Amino acid sequence: MADQLLTGGEGELAEHCHPALRRNVAIFASGKVFVAQGRENDDGVSSVIALAERMGYRLDSEIKLVDRGVIERFYSTSRTVRGSDGNSSDDPESMRHAVYEVLDRASTMDGAGDVIIKRNGDVSRAYVMLDGVQRPLLEDEWSADYGGKFIRAAYAWAGKLGEGSAERGYTEGAHQVGQISKGLPKKLQSVRLQKLSTAFGGEELIMRLMPTPAKSGVRLEDLGFDQADLGRFTEMMYMADGLVIVTGPTGSGKTHTLHGLMNLSLSLFPGDRWITVEDPVEIPVYRDEVTLMDVVGSGSGDDVDTGYEDALEASLRSIPRRLMFGEIRSRGSASLAVTAALTGHAVLTTLHTDSALGAVPRLLDLGVSKEMLRDQDVLRGLTAQRLFRRLCDCARTVTRKEWAGYCPQWLEEIFTEAGHVKVANREGCPNCFEGHIRGRTPLTEIVRPTPAILDALINGNRHMAREVWVKEGGRPLADQAVALVSSGNLDPNEVMRCINVSGVRHVIS
Repeated sequence: MADQLLTGGEGELAEHCHPALRRNVAIFASGKVFVAQGRENDDGVSSVIALAERMGYRLDSEIKLVDRGVIERFYSTSRTVRGSDGNSSDDPESMRHAVYEVLDRASTMDGAGDVIIKRNGDVSRAYVMLDGVQRPLLEDEWSADYGGKFIRAAYAWAGKLGEGSAERGYTEGAHQVGQISKGLPKKLQSVRLQKLSTAFGGEELIMRLMPTPAKSGVRLEDLGFDQADLGRFTEMMYMADGLVIVTGPTGSGKTHTLHGLMNLSLSLFPGDRWITVEDPVEIPVYRDEVTLMDVVGSGSGDDVDTGYEDALEASLRSIPRRLMFGEIRSRGSASLAVTAALTGHAVLTTLHTDSALGAVPRLLDLGVSKEMLRDQDVLRGLTAQRLFRRLCDCARTVTRKEWAGYCPQWLEEIFTEAGHVKVANREGCPNCFEGHIRGRTPLTEIVRPTPAILDALINGNRHMAREVWVKEGGRPLADQAVALVSSGNLDPNEVMRCINVSGVRHVIS
């Protein structure tokens, strides 16, 4: 009883602690009280502490102020099952409210990007992607039946209020997409849905959280880029026409960077008419100069690509000065993006590649001709980015002898030169979550393609292109990441988790 969490699970204070309150306080029967730093003063924490004292619990006089992640861990350790005993209401309205509560809880967590509902076997569980790492979201386990109803409720919500997402509703055994755009918690602008059918009859729902943006739009300086990168971005955006491509894997922040670049261009050239084409629109823009085209396709494969390409063609006929295409994802969209760049438009878009230089081979794979790519008026800038968790000040220092696990050559060199590296303190401290500062920092490589770089890439020699770019002052992502390990800002495991490192130059910064 001494270790019972009074405010969670089946604790005596559970019924007095709504989900928002549980994000800010944890009270134990032993008298320990933990309160989240930076909370609002009128959030009910004082009331529930006073209630515990009136119920006869002798609470410690010193309340411990901790990071919200510490409190989240308390609630993730004690689980109960919902929906297995018939006591939980699972009518449509209640299920819709359950979806809302889960989204509301996740929206207040720093670094939350996605909510994942997993239904496997006899149970369902809710997780959240925090700073790119999957963590338990709730203290409860659900029955498989309840989890299935939760997923159906999310798609019913999208179909009812999603303004065009109805045709993307729930279908048994199918991989489904969708979008919720109304009735959400105030911190969320929209939620993108992706359902997967998994092995042994299971299913998984991924809910991508898109925060409500500021009226001023996305600003690159607020995304964490340093002054050198901001200067390179500004230089790149002083363009009258041509194509700028932001690359990186899913979840690397490409969409926000794309909007940041558009906002930067609007500050440089106020009054220029922009048209954006996205599937779906995830970040609204409150500027009269910007027209947002929301492509809500149905079906999959060629049907979706055709709808997207039709929207791209329509945008070109609508007197744009500048264009933002959500992504290049097919031969048709690649051709249209390059054509727009060659016909006097400035174009921003994204592409899935492993590096900035990898954009050119990818465009060739998509059918863009070598002659077009050699034209100096086409490719104005190529960027790639990754998001990294930085070490907290509580990081531990380890020597080569103390290092456990795989040790690549670049890490051997750091040990040889410096004698040690810093790694995350997994126990954490009140200022971090498992040894990492909350929030992630972007690293980016920015390439302004020169004739020598383009010739090497078009001829299939990416290594030579990289050599030329580095000689011109370019810094690959891997070089930057390894330098941050050397300076004690990144855990080597974080680098190996996020990026492949080979051929690194100047390891010690």
